[in-house]
Amino acid sequence: MAEWGDTAYPLTTDRLVVRVMRPHDIPTFAAYRNDPDVARHQLWDLPYTDDDAHGDLDDQADRSDVVAGRWTQLAIEHDGEVIGDVALHLDATGKVAEIGFTLAREHWGHGYATEAAGAVLADLVDRVGVIRVIGELDPPNTAAARVLERIGLRHEVTTKKSFFRRGEWTDNTTYSTTAEDWCEWRRLQATPVDEVELVEITSENQEAYAGLAAHEGQRRLVAPMLGNYGDALFPPEEQGVPLVPVLRGIAADTEPAGFLMYAAANETVPEPYLWRLLVDAKHQGRGIGRMALDLLATALASEGHRVLMVSFVDDRGGPKEFYLRSGFELTGTMNGDEVEARRRLK
Repeated sequence: MAEWGDTAYPLTTDRLVVRVMRPHDIPTFAAYRNDPDVARHQLWDLPYTDDDAHGDLDDQADRSDVVAGRWTQLAIEHDGEVIGDVALHLDATGKVAEIGFTLAREHWGHGYATEAAGAVLADLVDRVGVIRVIGELDPPNTAAARVLERIGLRHEVTTKKSFFRRGEWTDNTTYSTTAEDWCEWRRLQATPVDEVELVEITSENQEAYAGLAAHEGQRRLVAPMLGNYGDALFPPEEQGVPLVPVLRGIAADTEPAGFLMYAAANETVPEPYLWRLLVDAKHQGRGIGRMALDLLATALASEGHRVLMVSFVDDRGGPKEFYLRSGFELTGTMNGDEVEARRRLK
């Protein structure tokens, strides 16, 4: 029995079972770790041998729980098959945890890492009583960054040439959360939004909206608030005519939660164009962005507009699926390096 109470393992989620790995898992464990695509952003050397796997798993052959001061490899099972693992380290006090995850390549893209790591994190906070959780990753590993963001961690720091990996010094990114911050994030995720409003940006509220930020992993896709305000102050031109920005704050139950800006229709922009959309990291996953777009569509339709245009980078982790679920359809036209989409207004 661990000092924090009876083991919670195996953990069960809607689709998965998470349990302590055993030596009999070694063939599967070693097989996916030997995939170069799986190992690309990880720490182990290739080839990853059965002896390496024994070194990682033999220590926990008779364990049923995580242990302070040690690493524990937790198997992720789907339909009775091991498809990956969650790696978990508790410091000597049992109060600070580091979490990582690996999936076999054929199981990428289904949300399994998010589901498994999220269940482990909840157990760490609720049962084990950790006060801080971190996740460290290779900065180009954007898929892992998105998993950490989706389970409630935030980007803390990226340090240059700070990690010795496979014979060279590389950059290292740390995500983290405290138990208090994570519990607040979980509360927000479980709390339905009663009312979303589009509010005018004024001198009285501009500072509150200026403090909003998307996740670090979305920086290549979502402009920061400083850039949004800068574009509004110095708008670019379309066919020699400056765009006309319209700024709106997105309030969720009166709290600043997001921002949008569209270019009003003029002689060179025949239909309103959604120029910027940002939902603050802690409010993502609550349907706020979709509700804000519905409000904008209703307002523009009442002014006689028939279409709202948008363009975006069609890349892994990008907003394509969000816009398609929000009523936009692809036009087949490129706007520079972005795909164009439109939403028909009633």
